[in-house]
Amino acid sequence: MAQLDAAADLTAGTDAGLRHFTSVMTGWTEPEVTALAGGPAVLAPSEVEKADEMADSCLLLGRLAREGQEGLVRGPLDRTRQHWIGTSPHELVPHRRPALDRERFTAPGGDSGPPSTKPFHLGLYTSTARRDGPGMWRMYLDLGSSLHPRPWQTWQLPVTDPTADVLDIGGASDWAAFVGRYPLVRGDDVYPDWAKAARDFAGVHMTLRAIVAAQGFRIPVADGLAVAPFWDVESVLWLRWCFSAPSLVEITPPDDWP
Repeated sequence: MAQLDAAADLTAGTDAGLRHFTSVMTGWTEPEVTALAGGPAVLAPSEVEKADEMADSCLLLGRLAREGQEGLVRGPLDRTRQHWIGTSPHELVPHRRPALDRERFTAPGGDSGPPSTKPFHLGLYTSTARRDGPGMWRMYLDLGSSLHPRPWQTWQLPVTDPTADVLDIGGASDWAAFVGRYPLVRGDDVYPDWAKAARDFAGVHMTLRAIVAAQGFRIPVADGLAVAPFWDVESVLWLRWCFSAPSLVEITPPDDWP
């Protein structure tokens, strides 16, 4: 929390605050969180609500909400400003292409694939674009991730389907309730069952408040311990295709582009 609030007095505007959040939370890797906690980072049931209260005391989140970013902080999702960014192939993901692929979506009731708190084998991720600048996924890419080489294609995906229900995850309590409602149990570990969630929701929106409260923590649920989530930035995992008229916003060329 102290790292996040080091930006509380910045006067450079919302963009600087969101970039600071991105740089701090992407540094919270699982080994670092485990080391800080002296072992697996587990929130006791009595601590889950306190984690949400601590997130509410975050000065940076409070400032972002006052500056018109309440939808990013705790929802609801702005369906008109969703951006997806396609990145180029990498040696670890040679088949990746910077283009929209409708075939990546899971069918409701189908196979969830390998268990994960943030799956990359299904669905499609967007983040909310600011009215005067990029979304947080673009900010993450600008930090210099070697796993996502350029060129990048940024697409605007308007969500116009009135039946497309989106679940806003607003805190640690919401995350625990979500995993508890759609459990995929592997031993003592409990993951979200994304295929089952797709029966009820077109998308799951991880807000900044939820990231602050829940990132890196295992939380008790009815079937065991929910595996710690690491989402880093405000995002939506879309489990159904519910976009109309996607439009290409920008192509970011390679650094060595002439």
